[in-house]
Amino acid sequence: MPSRRLPGLLPLFLLAAIVWIVPTAFASEPSVATDRWYEIRRSGQKYGHSQVVWAPSTWEGRPTIHDTTTITERSVRNMMGIRDVFETVMRIDLERGDDGTLWWMKVVVEEAGRVTSVETRWTGEGYEQVTRLDGEEETLVIPLDTPVMTDSESFLGARIRRGSVKVGDTFDLRLLDVPARGAAVTKLEVLAREAIADEAVRDEEGNAVLIPCFRVRERDPKSGSTTTIWIDDDGAFVKLVGEGGITYHRLARSAAEETPVKPAEFRVTTPATPVLERIMSADRLYLDLHLRGDPDRPLPEFPASRFSRTEKVRGSDEEGWVVEMVLDKFDEPEATTTLPMDTKGLERHLESTVLMPTGHEKVQAVVTTVVGEEPDARKAAHLLARYVTERLGKKSPEVAQASALEILDSGQGDCSEHALLFVTLCRAAGIPARQCSGYVCIGSQWGAHAWAEIWLGRWVGADPTTGEIGTGARYVFFGYHDDPDSFPGLVTSRTRGRMRFVATRIVEGDDDYDLRESETWRIHDGEGRRYVHVLAGLEARGVPRDWVVRLTGSNRMRIRGEGFVVEVRANADQGLTLDQLGGGSETFAGIPARRTEMAGRGVALLLLSRRRVVQVFLQTEEDVDELLPRLETVLAPTFAPVPKAVEEEKKEETPASEEGE
Repeated sequence: MPSRRLPGLLPLFLLAAIVWIVPTAFASEPSVATDRWYEIRRSGQKYGHSQVVWAPSTWEGRPTIHDTTTITERSVRNMMGIRDVFETVMRIDLERGDDGTLWWMKVVVEEAGRVTSVETRWTGEGYEQVTRLDGEEETLVIPLDTPVMTDSESFLGARIRRGSVKVGDTFDLRLLDVPARGAAVTKLEVLAREAIADEAVRDEEGNAVLIPCFRVRERDPKSGSTTTIWIDDDGAFVKLVGEGGITYHRLARSAAEETPVKPAEFRVTTPATPVLERIMSADRLYLDLHLRGDPDRPLPEFPASRFSRTEKVRGSDEEGWVVEMVLDKFDEPEATTTLPMDTKGLERHLESTVLMPTGHEKVQAVVTTVVGEEPDARKAAHLLARYVTERLGKKSPEVAQASALEILDSGQGDCSEHALLFVTLCRAAGIPARQCSGYVCIGSQWGAHAWAEIWLGRWVGADPTTGEIGTGARYVFFGYHDDPDSFPGLVTSRTRGRMRFVATRIVEGDDDYDLRESETWRIHDGEGRRYVHVLAGLEARGVPRDWVVRLTGSNRMRIRGEGFVVEVRANADQGLTLDQLGGGSETFAGIPARRTEMAGRGVALLLLSRRRVVQVFLQTEEDVDELLPRLETVLAPTFAPVPKAVEEEKKEETPASEEGE
């Protein structure tokens, strides 16, 4: 399940952009060094602090300002009651002009003893960016005619000090856009002149001094993200309010460094309404995504995809919002191609990075061992997906995002590690792949999740956490990690902590059920002797008249007859195989089963059917083998294959040669 810790080791393109997200500070063209301190909060919880130091400097003969920003963070991720603590120290060193021109930058992130560095340098023909991690190195060249700016604060600071900024002014701020391998323009608007409390400066009575500031709004035209920043007359920022309830506020050092007794804690899962243990094989799910109103956070724009799409939005910030969505199965069973395949236009989805070193001998060795000479790309991808789900223990690493090599060495990870390792192995095998971000239903919960898409002549969903090629209708898509025109982090920041998922209708094969009323979850047809537990996909048909059937909870069926009691339970299988559950040498209702004797009181059966783990407990003092065939006949519909796939709208896929990504 989940994994994005904020900020931890951010995606590399965010590391390159962090300077304008977390502004540097200076009072005037500096003649001596000085520093400022800020506390960092998200949704009202303090989870870190920042120190900004500036000093006069030179860079390759140019007079510059050297800025050093150090960000220290500590937070807890709560995933269904499992709490993981993440601590990160990020140091950003800059050489820039007084007007904000970016000449050189180095970002170093330390977490759990691991050090990652990203160094960016102006070459005269653009920027060269070198990323280093555990001996791996990645170099990107970004061709540009002129250098970009560092951030809005440094860009406006010199103008404010010169007295050339007034309310109503607008500016185009040109910044580095690493994912797009170029520059991007952020819009700046000077909104107002305001006095705000500077907690770092106190009057004789100990009250925070009011500081006159320009309130400035930054807006990224591509993503729509906004940041509001208050800059004082010395050109230094006093306060910043960003997406997702993130705030920076200037304080005295002692107050900024003060550590909360209880670290900030953020939940990444929420209960499913209703619980849907049959969700793993759903063809279509209709979902009402409820979002609590929040005037400080705009309503997110969920990108349309083959996983999910928005049909209607209703509500208000006062009443709350409801986003009506449709989630679809994303598979093309006939889609495959032969390895090696034509990947023209898909080169970006085969790239090697420091986190995904596709050419490393360890990665190549795994591909050789797992895939071998398999020519079918779909079969090869399935082998890699099963390798990842069976190889990795479900445990979060101590870093926000482990590299593929670290994952292979540790043999553990959550969904982010599963997705990253799978994409790395696919790319190493010559199968274009990309990481996806969003939320997923696992039956009882919805949670933040990372999974993948792979190219098999067409894009197809894949989830290495559960070992699937072709995904069921259970994913709400936020975006792609490494697509310059996709912004999953922005969707996450606008939804975090305010979502509730209510499934209203589920379609699986010929079954189409309305879930809006609790009575529809259980079908009791006493006359026809048919009983269906919709949420779990349990069905009994042709039940003898002297047997009594009860459907209980979210996943149980109880059958009682003279001298016996049967309880049937179903849970989403989460990628398990019968071998992993102990194997099975018998069959029940035509599928493999593991049988366990219950000390002369009956038997327990364990089966995998339609992506569910189904347990059958038969308690009786009678002859078990005489009763089981009758029970098999009654429960056969529970284990039967889905009779017919739902008719999906076939969407034209762009040929690889025309993708241009």
